[in-house]
Amino acid sequence: MGFDIFMLGATIVAAGAVTWFVLWYFFSESDVSDTPADTPDSSHTSPSPTAHADRHAGDAQHPSTDQAYAEMFGSRQEEAAGLSRLVIVGTTLTAIVFVLALLSLLGSDGSPAWLQAAWIQSPWLQAILITPVMFYCGRPIHHIGRTAIARRSPDMNSLISIGTWAAYIYSLAVCIASDLMPEGSREPYFESVGVTITLVLLGRLMETKARALSDTSVQQLAGLIPDTAHILPRGYLPDDHSDSAEDLARTVASSTLSRGDLLLVPAGESIPADGVVTAGEAILDESIITGNAAGVKRESGSQVFAGTSAVSGTIVMRCTRAGRDSTLGNIVDVASHAQRSKAPVQGLTDNISRILVPVVMLIAVWTFAIWIVIGPQPRLSHAVVTAVNVLIIACPCALGLVTPLSVSAAVSLGASNGILLSSAQVLQQGTHIRTVVIDQAVTMHTVDSQTTDEREGGDGQPSGDAADAVDTLRRSGIHTILLSSSDAQTALGVAKSLGIDEVVASVRQDDKESWIRRFKEVSEDGDLVALASDGIENAAALNEADLGFAIGSGIDGMLRSADVTLVNGDLRGIPKAIQLCDITVRNIRENFAWALSFNLVAIALAVGVLYPFTGWLLNPVVAAVAMALSSLCVVLNARRLRHLLFRITGGAAVTSAKPREPRLIGA
Repeated sequence: MGFDIFMLGATIVAAGAVTWFVLWYFFSESDVSDTPADTPDSSHTSPSPTAHADRHAGDAQHPSTDQAYAEMFGSRQEEAAGLSRLVIVGTTLTAIVFVLALLSLLGSDGSPAWLQAAWIQSPWLQAILITPVMFYCGRPIHHIGRTAIARRSPDMNSLISIGTWAAYIYSLAVCIASDLMPEGSREPYFESVGVTITLVLLGRLMETKARALSDTSVQQLAGLIPDTAHILPRGYLPDDHSDSAEDLARTVASSTLSRGDLLLVPAGESIPADGVVTAGEAILDESIITGNAAGVKRESGSQVFAGTSAVSGTIVMRCTRAGRDSTLGNIVDVASHAQRSKAPVQGLTDNISRILVPVVMLIAVWTFAIWIVIGPQPRLSHAVVTAVNVLIIACPCALGLVTPLSVSAAVSLGASNGILLSSAQVLQQGTHIRTVVIDQAVTMHTVDSQTTDEREGGDGQPSGDAADAVDTLRRSGIHTILLSSSDAQTALGVAKSLGIDEVVASVRQDDKESWIRRFKEVSEDGDLVALASDGIENAAALNEADLGFAIGSGIDGMLRSADVTLVNGDLRGIPKAIQLCDITVRNIRENFAWALSFNLVAIALAVGVLYPFTGWLLNPVVAAVAMALSSLCVVLNARRLRHLLFRITGGAAVTSAKPREPRLIGA
């Protein structure tokens, strides 16, 4: 009795001391520097060096876990290969240990002699086999978890590392001094160590492959620029030389091209740089820029883009932009930046993880203390098992996957369908758009047939695509406003034909920014105002809008000033982009709700709340499998997003709205 009281007091004192240390270490102010996740990636140069960049200056870059894995393995492809090796080793050795553990349980006095063999019953063979899994396969987990704890910012790797170390040390103690342990507390948990580490690595491998797949769609765009180009002499003119262009051209690397170079592009080859046609004519496939699969005729004076291909005909062109400065290069840069950025909701997830980890540590400590004091015999075994269960099953792996996978899928699919997002923040902002202001010039925008000068003139009839776009926006409850440089009568006529709600007529170029500011001031709190414009001379207005949609082929100005660039020049891309944002945020919320709910329920089960009623206690292996399945559910839900996105980017099926009288807004 006296010993029990002493143990009770000692346990409470020890648990209290650990609790105080954890609270002080993880929640007190310190001068420990922030993790790399809180600092911008110095290696990346934002494609928006203007005031637009300030809007996204707070975008976080890679989480510290991603940086650590990148430092260990390199690129995502190299990381996937390295993780695959670790998973294979871990799976193989863990499977053997799992079988040995099962056989040792089956071995009894009445079992066959071979099941009672010493090598099967000895836990040392399990220890030998699982040690490489612990230290070789688990090295990334232990390193990242230890580093996170040292920074006072623990993450899921910290929990996994602590849990597997607890199980490993306890199992070694069983090997070394099992006779000193109470009867029934002599079972090692090496298989739990192997299963936990292997499943965590498998989850990371699935995440890495999912992100690599998203990267591939962007990288494929970059690969469309040919490695070589056919360059002509600088003074070449078709009429001044008897020799053909093919005879005069020499092949050079595309990376060596510069502004002013004359290039020959024969039929069947891709254009190596942006430029202007100086001679010849050809039918080009410009689907990677415009989203239009139909061939487009380009002749002298026409603008052409890197990565597009000549279906038929041969042209001579003068290079204006090459490499990363080209239209396609800028698209790749912006899409890559967006994939690396975080949506604001990710900050909430990170904060929850930072709080959850030390809280789970404390729950594990007090779970151990309670079971060691008042639990049934064998108390030590029950205390260790429940504490390890808490550390393993409460790991917020799924929570860490919530945002990155959904954002990667959304950004890559948007880029491949003509919707170019500047950052992950846009996905969250897009769900709050309640007003779309449309510059009249873009209502008549047709990339394939009209020049920039014609569009800027503001004459002509609005396209049918514009009417479809406005109709879809209105049916979604979004208010539409037309900004027009035309007189009131003309502007009202355009607005009526499109079904736009309100009109501002006779707007000067330098007044557009002030009008956007005025619309923002009268908006309800939380409602955002978007502007759809051509992104060239309207950069200031696009920056002033909560969300800027740049329409058309003036990619230079767009990438510097717009949040969303619709490279196919189709106004229907606006409601599609908004739908993309809605579906992505909904997917993130689904993942978040699942991951958080799983953690709350899992912790209760791991603590053993059902034991007094059912006698049921969670096995560490079951805990590891449940944690991995939670992550798998999040991964599969994020992948489901891909199929939803394809349905919304296939073209909006809309019913034309009845003509309505728009309201003229006075100055």
